Amino acid sequence: MRSPGQKLPFSYLMMAILFVTIVIIVLAGIWINYQNSKHTIEENAERLRVMTESHLDNSFRLIDTGLKLYDNTYNEQVEDAFVLVMAEYNRTAGDPASMDLDALKTRIGGMDVYVINDRCVIEYATVPGDIGLDFSVIYPDFCLYLHEIQNTSGFYPDRVVMEWFTGTLTKYSYMPTPDHRYIIEIGLRSDRFAQERMDLQYSDVVDEVNKFNPYLDEVLLFQKQKRLLYNTSYVPTTEDSEMLDYLLWENRTTQVVRQDEPDRTIVWKVIDLRDPDYAADMSIFGKLIYNNDLLNNELDRLALMHAFAAVLVIFSGALIALLVSRKISGPIEQLVRDVDTIASGDLDHPIRPVSGYEVSSLAGSIQVMVDRLKEQIQECRINEKRFTDLVQLLPQGIFEADIAGNITYANRAAVSLFGYVQEDLKKGLNILDMLSPGDAVRAKETYMAVMQGERTEGSEYTGVRKDGSTCPIMVYNTARIVDGGTVLGSRGSIIDITRLKDIEMEIRRLNAELEHRVSQRTAELKQINDELEAFTYSVSHDLRAPLRSLDGYSFILKQSVGARLDENEQHYIDVVRHNVGIMENLIDGLLTLSRIGRQELTREWTDPGPLVNEVVSELLEQVPERRIAVSIGELPPCFADPSMLRQVYANLIGNAIKFTRHTSDPSIEIGAVTSSTGTVYHVRDNGIGFDMEYADRIFKPFQRLHSTKDYDGSGIGLATVERIIRRHGGSVWAEGKPGEGATIYFTIGGPP
Repeated sequence: MRSPGQKLPFSYLMMAILFVTIVIIVLAGIWINYQNSKHTIEENAERLRVMTESHLDNSFRLIDTGLKLYDNTYNEQVEDAFVLVMAEYNRTAGDPASMDLDALKTRIGGMDVYVINDRCVIEYATVPGDIGLDFSVIYPDFCLYLHEIQNTSGFYPDRVVMEWFTGTLTKYSYMPTPDHRYIIEIGLRSDRFAQERMDLQYSDVVDEVNKFNPYLDEVLLFQKQKRLLYNTSYVPTTEDSEMLDYLLWENRTTQVVRQDEPDRTIVWKVIDLRDPDYAADMSIFGKLIYNNDLLNNELDRLALMHAFAAVLVIFSGALIALLVSRKISGPIEQLVRDVDTIASGDLDHPIRPVSGYEVSSLAGSIQVMVDRLKEQIQECRINEKRFTDLVQLLPQGIFEADIAGNITYANRAAVSLFGYVQEDLKKGLNILDMLSPGDAVRAKETYMAVMQGERTEGSEYTGVRKDGSTCPIMVYNTARIVDGGTVLGSRGSIIDITRLKDIEMEIRRLNAELEHRVSQRTAELKQINDELEAFTYSVSHDLRAPLRSLDGYSFILKQSVGARLDENEQHYIDVVRHNVGIMENLIDGLLTLSRIGRQELTREWTDPGPLVNEVVSELLEQVPERRIAVSIGELPPCFADPSMLRQVYANLIGNAIKFTRHTSDPSIEIGAVTSSTGTVYHVRDNGIGFDMEYADRIFKPFQRLHSTKDYDGSGIGLATVERIIRRHGGSVWAEGKPGEGATIYFTIGGPP
């Protein structure tokens, strides 16, 4: 018996390892083989299911193609019948109530006639039971088809389908009336329809898939009316009806339904046979019921066979492990003893030869490793000497300290910075004692934080030299941590920043001088702005006074002596007053342009939508006699001054209204486009437009591309827009073409 502290013999350990390894590897192989075989069986079953469903899909599409060709052979017969029906409709002046539908049915060879109104309801018909049938309820998609063709003209043939109530095979065709109030529908019935469809049996395809897919129990084929093919009396279950509704109106893709019983799987296969050229939906919805028992039985047999193989592996692995471990353990145990001797420090102890190629190679490799280890130890000593010499040559101070801050190492630069020599280190120096008393508390807190693993970006202190003099220093240090996370102390560098401090003082002096110059220039600029504002007010006041006098006296002159003046003299007075108005508009424009440049900018996140709606309403009220189509798209928020943004849109929309004055159907579009580079806002019109050769002139004050006789204005509006956008850090540009309208684009800069 082994004592509790005794180590397990290598032979036992080897045997256990071999046994576990063999068992794990072989069992893993058996498990992988089982999983692969299982996957192959399941994959084959799934592949068979896919082939089954693909065969159904291809076969039914081929059958539908043949039926489509057959159905189209009756188009000419039905189209000829429409000639008589439309003649009767025109004879009654478009009144279906006055049409003799029964007589008309006889004239067109017994075909039924239906009159469908614009609500998709059969209003008149030769089949009384179909009157009042609402297609918007029973066939919403058919109702959409009727709306699409109602305002067209022509003949629209359909497929042969089952009639809604009786299931009778009928070929329908449609033709809108000339006044587009109704759609005439003609239904052709023939005994040959059923015979032709009997020649193309869907059941033959079902029999084929049942033969080559043993997992398939049953196949049910439904049409759009939820009728079972060739069994009109079959009533679908509630679950089938719900699934058919889902496939019809929501999702026409294959659906897999797992039943509560684990031995059944239901797959709903959609063969989508919709054709945009026909109103009828000939799609087939197949319910395929698979029996999982056969697949499960195959998987059970596979698992039993692999389990038996696993039991055999366990017994065989135990025997192999016992034999192999005895062969290997002897040489390895001898090798272990030699390695233990070397590990105890005797690097000159040789590795004795052992039997076995692999173990002998291992022994030789260990001997080579020991020789290289001795070489690396010698190389480490050389590198350590080289590193020490390099540290001593660095101009920056390098130091190491223990947890308490006692310096254990310092290079020459660190020692000479504080006026010490290497012998002073042996007497004991603490890094905290080499700092000024005012920095001691802060330095101690920082040092303790570094000892706890925190990172610092460097700390500035005042160092105290051995002779009592001081100097500014920058200390960078980090914790010395060995394997296992134990903190031994700190390691870092010390830099004399006396020169940097001198440069910093010089920069502060220069900054103070620069601030004085800026203040002086600001005061001068404020004085210039005040003078400009006073000049602007004076100009506007001094110009307005004579203009008002000129306008007033010319008005009095016209009122007092207008009757005695001839037509040319009255025209001269009107020209004077008109030009006075132009001059006043120019003065107002100049004042607005000047005020925009001086107005304080108060920016905030603004929603342009309500603001634009308000501007549009105000401007349209000023031209009630015009009908202008204004389209306002989505306008993302922007960081702008609300009042100035309102002025931008007022000027741009006002220009659009003005320059569409002579357009027959004026329209204005206001919108924006957002991309990765930002948001671009625009105002677009279909007015007179402009030549892009002059695009750079339209944002300059008083630059007009059209005469004032045709389009009034001062030429200041777009210049004001350009100045506002520029103050917002954005840009503005224009695109246009003569006679096709113009578009003004602008951007707004974001927050700082």
